[in-house]
Amino acid sequence: MEKKKHWESIYQTKKIDGVSWYQKSPTESINLIQKFSTKNSDMIIDIGCGKGFLADNLLKLNYKNITLVDISLNALNEVKERLKNKSLNFIETDVLNLKPEKTFDIWHDRAVFHFIIKKENVEKYISLCDEYINENGILIIGTFAEDGPLKCSGLEIKRYSIENLKQLFKENFEFIEGFKKLHTTPFDTQQSFTFCVFRKVINR
Repeated sequence: MEKKKHWESIYQTKKIDGVSWYQKSPTESINLIQKFSTKNSDMIIDIGCGKGFLADNLLKLNYKNITLVDISLNALNEVKERLKNKSLNFIETDVLNLKPEKTFDIWHDRAVFHFIIKKENVEKYISLCDEYINENGILIIGTFAEDGPLKCSGLEIKRYSIENLKQLFKENFEFIEGFKKLHTTPFDTQQSFTFCVFRKVINR
């Protein structure tokens, strides 16, 4: 409950561009989804969507099956009001409690996974990816890099290199590509991110 109160407060008190992760156009995420999706009907889930603009951009690209997940009802309601699109599916939950009614071709997470600190919770997250990503589906994950910030929104985070992420997801996911990217915040500071893309495989 404390985690939910924290994020509800963030999204209730800060303007949309008043958070460090704000991107008017989430270029890396859009490019990766376009690169690895096979059709506009792909089932896409965005973990920790916040008030962000990924869904806006995906709708403009004619993607039709988009699920948005966030712990904050404030954030989800703002996206609902902004887009007014009945085809979007919204889930209000902590990702570790996620129980969607469908599985997905593309799982996208920019800046949620690095908030998961405890080993058992990291393992839970990976098990959710195993369970809800379709065979040959794509996992796109972006975290603070090993030279990135130590905290975000007052919370400790865990930093990852490409190799760290490869090792964590190696059991059921094939590594496709990884890169580092500097994100410029609305406050003209820079944050170092690691992005990795994996493909779900079975019986490797």
